[in-house]
Amino acid sequence: MENSIDLDHYRKSGDIPADNFVKHYFEDSSKKSELYEALKSLKTNLDLEQFLVKFPDALWFKEELERITLPDKKTQTNAVKFYQNKEMYILQLLGLLSLPYCYAAADGAKVLYQTERMYKDVQTRLEETALFIKDLMDVNAFTNQGNGKAQIFKVRIMHAAARHYILKGNWDLKYGLPVNQEDMAGTNLSFSLIVVRGLRKMGFAISYQEQMDYIQYWSYIGGLLGVNTNLLPKDGKTARDLEQQISTRHFKKSKEGIALTNSLLQCFYKLNDEKKFTNEEVTGFMRFLLGDEISNLLEVPQQKFSASKQFLLKLKTSFD
Repeated sequence: MENSIDLDHYRKSGDIPADNFVKHYFEDSSKKSELYEALKSLKTNLDLEQFLVKFPDALWFKEELERITLPDKKTQTNAVKFYQNKEMYILQLLGLLSLPYCYAAADGAKVLYQTERMYKDVQTRLEETALFIKDLMDVNAFTNQGNGKAQIFKVRIMHAAARHYILKGNWDLKYGLPVNQEDMAGTNLSFSLIVVRGLRKMGFAISYQEQMDYIQYWSYIGGLLGVNTNLLPKDGKTARDLEQQISTRHFKKSKEGIALTNSLLQCFYKLNDEKKFTNEEVTGFMRFLLGDEISNLLEVPQQKFSASKQFLLKLKTSFD
């Protein structure tokens, strides 16, 4: 991947096979209802096989599964092991770092805000995303015993549906296509590079090989989610170059990003029993992970994550 990519081009691009599939079914209310019902029961990779028999015009996804090469067994095994060894921390980082990181991209945040569920039903959305990640980070994710293929297909259709509905409204294309290639690439980075960065900030010693395996595995997932291969990094350097390019272009203050972050914090406050951390410390932990620059864009309250808590956190992670 080049150090600089023409992201203006990818900002205008969606996911042609998924978009065409959704358009075909959404133009007819009975076909749309049939599709929705089928998607509800689509949970495992074996379910996907049956789904493709019933909906043969979705066979493009099966073709992509065959075309996009799974990383070698060692890379896949190492990535899954890396996740499973740090699952509790990675799932924490999902809400405290990955999601608000995405909210800092102002134009992409407008899309997330329009979908409403990202701020009206935050807890359910967090649970769904956590389940999605757990399914993909299973050793059998892409075998007949797993759920990874089915879950990726459903997310891909959900993205296409979001594009379909938002474009029917008063969406201004100066912000790019809804759920465009650039924003999908940024989201993919939030689950790979940004998670690794967060783990290091928490005190974990992450080797270069662990980082590379995890990024490569998520690049494979990104490819199946419809992200163009030019936007899928193969190592830490290309991931950092792309992340810097995207953040420089799009990270700025927006009312949508602020509102989404506030809804996320309110969800954490509601779930927090305050036995281990106060609500103020939860806020301080988010600010600690994001850094002051991004936190200020999102108007994360000015709470500190105390030096003693940072020390205890790093002490704990050194033994995990």
